[in-house]
Amino acid sequence: MNTHTTTGDIAYTQGFHTGTSFSATFDNVRGSSSSPSNFFSPFVQSNFVFVASQQLLNGFGLLANEHFIRIAKVNKSIADQSLMQQVITSITAVGNAYWELVFARGSVDVAREEIALAEKTYSDNKKQVDVGTLAPLEIVQAEAQLATAQQALIVAQTTVLQDQLTLMNLIAKNPNAPILRTVEIIPTDTADVAPPEVEKLPLDDLIREATTKRPDVLQAGLQIRGDDINVRATKNALLPVLTLSGEYATEGLAGNNRPVASCIPTPPATTCQILSGLGTSLNQEFTGAYPEYNAAINFTIPIRNRAAQANNVIATLTARSDEANYQQIVNNAAIDVHNAQITLEQARITLAAAIKTRDLDQQTLDAEQKKYQVGASTLFNIVSDQNTLAAAESAEVRARVNLVEGKVNFDRAMARTLDVYNITIADAKSGHAAKDTLIPGTSATGQLFVDPVRQTDVPPSASNHISGAGNGQ
Repeated sequence: MNTHTTTGDIAYTQGFHTGTSFSATFDNVRGSSSSPSNFFSPFVQSNFVFVASQQLLNGFGLLANEHFIRIAKVNKSIADQSLMQQVITSITAVGNAYWELVFARGSVDVAREEIALAEKTYSDNKKQVDVGTLAPLEIVQAEAQLATAQQALIVAQTTVLQDQLTLMNLIAKNPNAPILRTVEIIPTDTADVAPPEVEKLPLDDLIREATTKRPDVLQAGLQIRGDDINVRATKNALLPVLTLSGEYATEGLAGNNRPVASCIPTPPATTCQILSGLGTSLNQEFTGAYPEYNAAINFTIPIRNRAAQANNVIATLTARSDEANYQQIVNNAAIDVHNAQITLEQARITLAAAIKTRDLDQQTLDAEQKKYQVGASTLFNIVSDQNTLAAAESAEVRARVNLVEGKVNFDRAMARTLDVYNITIADAKSGHAAKDTLIPGTSATGQLFVDPVRQTDVPPSASNHISGAGNGQ
């Protein structure tokens, strides 16, 4: 017996977020056989089946079917806030390193002024020793003061180099590149002008703003939102399964029937054999010649569904833990804002006191020098007042930098850093970050830019310079 079968099937299945699903199947079979027991040979059989179902309890609704999609969206938002937190932290670190470099360079200026005063005192005393109006022993103290000032300058210059390396490590992709080893970073912003009094707001308003903008608080809030989704989704999974389904099907059958002997008269009469094919089968199918209808309701009650119960308990406990963690993060944010506000306010007071102290020490030194010129004072008093003035000038520079750094840290605590520096991370969030850089002193490819005009005017032994602004005002 010989048998030949050809099959052509098409199926489409679609699920919806409401828990509804349907499938449509279109099957076609053509077969032939040499067996005399088959009524049709060849035959064509076609059927079309449409099935739809709807979950009424477990799996019903948008939440149950969008569970993981919603969790993925929440996780994406958490990742965006984490990126923002990292950017704010990096910018704050760069800002503090920048202002530490400004302080170090200011300390160098103070040390040079101290050297200038010590050199003047040494020169004046040496002239008096030469003309015999001052004992030679007096010049030793002036010379010792000059050596101490020179030592302070060396220490300050060393600090500048160290702070420059710290800043370079934060802003350069490869701080060990040979081209950067001789580069000097020259700050273009100074701390001479105090930043605006942004902290002069009610503490409650500051905390309210911070808790609506800080990435760490927003991350914790998003985590609670994801926990709520998990709790409701796992609670839905505890329900029985109630499924309403319906089916509609049609069929078609055609082919060439096998003629029997009683149906074949003698020639020239025609036979009674019926010839039909795919067209006949499809016509029967789409006209609904042989329809079928089915409807069903399936109800399944899980007994002691341990896995679903465990998932729901875990989700509930995680939600409670994250709620406590959220409150702790909010409390920490409030304390951070309050501390930043206090630090900034105290920095302003300290700066005012430092300026006043430096003015008084300057006046004291001027008066002592006048007394020394008329013989009413000693070199010891002059040297002592010079040291006091140098310490006051250094304290003033430190107070100015502390005030600006306090503003930088206040912006971080308030999550204002990106707005203050006009920085956007929208491209990074979208995953299509621009490759061109906007960093001053670099080219579009990120390489260190050297002006060929200025390069020809600089001696070969001179160092390159990078100018940087630390917009802390």
